[in-house]
Amino acid sequence: MKVNYWRQHGLLLRGLVQRDMQERYRGTCLGILWLLIQPLFLLMLYTLVFGEILQLRFTDTASTPIFAFYLFAGLLVFNAFSEVLNRAPSLLPEQRDLLLNTPLSPWLLPLLPVGTSILLEWFGVLILLLGAGIGHHFEPWGLLLYWPYFLLRVLLSTAAAYTCAVLGVFLRDLRQLVPALLSILLFLSPIFYPLERIPERFQFLYHWNVLGQLVQGYRESLLEGVFVWQRFAGLWVVAVLSLSGALWLFHSLMPKARLVL
Repeated sequence: MKVNYWRQHGLLLRGLVQRDMQERYRGTCLGILWLLIQPLFLLMLYTLVFGEILQLRFTDTASTPIFAFYLFAGLLVFNAFSEVLNRAPSLLPEQRDLLLNTPLSPWLLPLLPVGTSILLEWFGVLILLLGAGIGHHFEPWGLLLYWPYFLLRVLLSTAAAYTCAVLGVFLRDLRQLVPALLSILLFLSPIFYPLERIPERFQFLYHWNVLGQLVQGYRESLLEGVFVWQRFAGLWVVAVLSLSGALWLFHSLMPKARLVL
């Protein structure tokens, strides 16, 4: 019985994600190709500004193409979180009719942007691996080492989705606040620059930056074939605690959220 329950919800979630992707690009000339064009455009822009104009490098001997690979690996993490956090606060109000007039479980809705972020990230990883392979900067073990960090990213994104989704019902300002916070986080995380460029007196702050630690993990695994167990273990503890707290918060506030909706 439980197997059928989870199977039905899994199929329903897959259908919701497919519909979401179709609606996103409906009416456009290029359709799903925008999944490739958008990240490539941003990659070229950021590489031009930070790699060519500002001459930032992640290693002393790195060329501009290698800088682009490291930059893109960092953007994979940020864009995935951004997809979830930007959509989660307005998710339940936007799906009000579906939530109140159908037997759909409210626990399923916050997983919608998480599922979409997974597809977007996989397209990005494909681009990165193709580029790194052509540029002879691909580590054979990189893809295997990537999956544990990917799982961590999904767990942390799920925690953020449940938290922002239920709080967004009560705090409507969250929809405007989240994009501003994401812009700040983008530049405060070592995405465009290496960790070594940060002044020593501020580096302790970056050890507590979960996004920054995850970015480092993605780069080390995908591009260097390195897996730092201490970083992974610390992020795992944060992910489990965050998800547990988020699920408790969603369970506690969802009955009141239904009344507000």
